[in-house]
Amino acid sequence: MIFKNIKTVEELAERGDLEAIEALRGGRGQRARAHPPYIRSALMLSAHNVRHLNKLDELEADVAVLNLEDGVAPSLKPLALRLTGLFLAEAEKLGSMTVVRINPLGEGGEQEIAYLNDVRPDAIRIPKVRTPEDVKRALGLIDESIRVHLSVETKEAYRNLESLRVEGRVEAFYLGALDLTASLRLPQRIVHLHNPTMHAVMTRFLLACQSEGVLPVSFVYQEYRDLEMFENWCLLEKKMGYHAKGCISPAQVEVANRIFSPEPEELEWARRVVELFESDPHRSGFVDEALGFVDEPIYKNAKNLLEIFGE
Repeated sequence: MIFKNIKTVEELAERGDLEAIEALRGGRGQRARAHPPYIRSALMLSAHNVRHLNKLDELEADVAVLNLEDGVAPSLKPLALRLTGLFLAEAEKLGSMTVVRINPLGEGGEQEIAYLNDVRPDAIRIPKVRTPEDVKRALGLIDESIRVHLSVETKEAYRNLESLRVEGRVEAFYLGALDLTASLRLPQRIVHLHNPTMHAVMTRFLLACQSEGVLPVSFVYQEYRDLEMFENWCLLEKKMGYHAKGCISPAQVEVANRIFSPEPEELEWARRVVELFESDPHRSGFVDEALGFVDEPIYKNAKNLLEIFGE
């Protein structure tokens, strides 16, 4: 827990006393930054929920997304922003990367960015982007020390996937399946484990992200009690090539972390391939008794695997 006695903060939040909450923060930004070796789970937290924020330092999620947008009533958004600043400042140490999902530009996002530039989360996530110009505008507002994540949830963003990474600070795209299907005027029933249209949407998103060098984070599965179906989605996504999933409960985080963690045998294979291939700078291919035939494409695959999982 970040606050041993949370009662004072709860009372201030209940009264909506923004000045008192800001006074508690005292102008401090985030104390400790987290750098997980790789990302498997991104847990969404409502930034106006004091009890959830108080557990930021106990999360098993690789990414904690503090949400100021959907799920936060308009009247509570100023409170959620100040609580975000307070809890990030108060946390002595966080195991999760902190990402704040703001409101769209033109709908309060600019003011939230101005506040968060002082708070300094690890990243700010921009919703409802459509064009590279939208991204450039956000980057111009966000402090250079803060990384940028994008929600891909409009038909325009989906069409422009290959051109949205306008700067190296843009490091992750999140697939917003339900918003995207609505924007594409497709029925939400296509968000089904065996639907070929959904597979096509996910495949293009994945390949575009990989080609642009950004992390593809697959969509949030809303039925948080149905862990069996959530696990089936994770297994499908792993088979497709994903290794990160949006989550809305700690139970989903546990499943995502388990499924998307690399197998020890797979990492050991990759280490051995890289070690043997790099031991001879003139080597282009060889046969190993344990590994079989190894050539440059196999070496590159092993190298990529180790880079993905922080080796």
